[in-house]
Amino acid sequence: MDRLENAFLDTINQLNDSLPKSTSSFLNTMELKNREGNKVFISVPSRFAQSSLKNHIKSIESTLSVNLGEDVIVEINIDTSSKTKKANSSEEKQKEVNFDTEKLKKENEKQRKSTLNKQYRLDSFISGDNSELAYQVASIVANNPGLSYNPCLIYGGVGLGKTHLLQAIGNHIEEHNPNKSVIYVTAESFTNEFINLLGNLSEKNKFKKKYRKADVLLIDDIHFFSKKESTQEELFHIFNELYDRQGQIVFTCDRPVNELKDITDRLKSRFSRGINVDLRPPEYEVRLAIARRKCKEQKLNIPNETLEFICQSVSTNVRDLEGSLTTINAVASITGVEASIDLAREQLKTIITYPIMNIFDYTIDEIFVKTSNYFNVSLVDIKGTSRSKKISIPRQVAIYIASEYGHFTQTDIGNYLNKDRSSISYILQKITSIYENDESIQKSIRDIKNLISNK
Repeated sequence: MDRLENAFLDTINQLNDSLPKSTSSFLNTMELKNREGNKVFISVPSRFAQSSLKNHIKSIESTLSVNLGEDVIVEINIDTSSKTKKANSSEEKQKEVNFDTEKLKKENEKQRKSTLNKQYRLDSFISGDNSELAYQVASIVANNPGLSYNPCLIYGGVGLGKTHLLQAIGNHIEEHNPNKSVIYVTAESFTNEFINLLGNLSEKNKFKKKYRKADVLLIDDIHFFSKKESTQEELFHIFNELYDRQGQIVFTCDRPVNELKDITDRLKSRFSRGINVDLRPPEYEVRLAIARRKCKEQKLNIPNETLEFICQSVSTNVRDLEGSLTTINAVASITGVEASIDLAREQLKTIITYPIMNIFDYTIDEIFVKTSNYFNVSLVDIKGTSRSKKISIPRQVAIYIASEYGHFTQTDIGNYLNKDRSSISYILQKITSIYENDESIQKSIRDIKNLISNK
């Protein structure tokens, strides 16, 4: 095994220089597990890392084979238990060269009053298919500030976790790299601070020095800079100075860069220079995991069946979900009644867009039968492999309803259709993008849900 381990380490070092930077970032997350015959098993901490490395599997196999002196086949699997260990590898190297971490930390604490919310941490962020890429990028940035994905822009709708990830990056860096100065600010606060200093040259110089000397700059909601020409001009110069000396820059926004209005082209080009990742509304499984964690952390007394009903009902964003949990728990506590499904249905009637299917009253087969009848196609065809639009649309709609409004996991749906989970995940992403812009599909989903609810 020692010979294999040495060859494995040599392979990582060699590939670091030859693979694209976006992929080489994941090389150090690989962990050698074992060998069976000519097959070598390697683990990584996430699906995203696995997918990125598999694109270069031939390079990994050939380099390892040369270093080992014999041909081997490499299999890359996911092992989330190694996530923390691998994520901290770069931190351990950093600690080896820091001559006095505690002294540096105390000195910086005197100079800095952190505006970060310490509750926002990487390990408290629950990721799913809707947020896995953003989470992985945030983790890499937090562990390698200024060296990977710089600048970084995280965008998405309200209440999806942008601020959580942004501040989690800052908290992680402050905790593990106390010698780095971290500034977190909202775009609105940055603008107000800049405006209040206009006409005061001395204070304005302090403002410039403060932001241009930062090691890490985190700005929330940059869409607020729209139409604020002078503030954009100042940010442009701050950006350039930080970028030139490898200061880490992370922004959040409510939309992609190319959709920002009244932002100068040169500033938008700088926002686009690094990596842009999005956050989408969480699927049912992720919503349920978030809800269960919140109930545990805040000791909310909500029965599991009510929790599942709430997670089916509230699919907009995490903020609405958490608010709904707090509301149901508070009403139940004040009135002295159980936090039942009926209570939840009454309290959430203003935010439930569509009728909710009672999770005890239907099966996954019924969803697909109702859908096939609605579209006038056979259930055999829907469960088959045909890619014709007449069949694929009903199949996608049934999968969407089962996942987003039902109590079925992607694995459940995959087993029913004899497909793997990744295929179901891909279909869900596809139908979600269609659903947002196609009124006929929206109507079909509403109609079918009514058919199931009123069976």
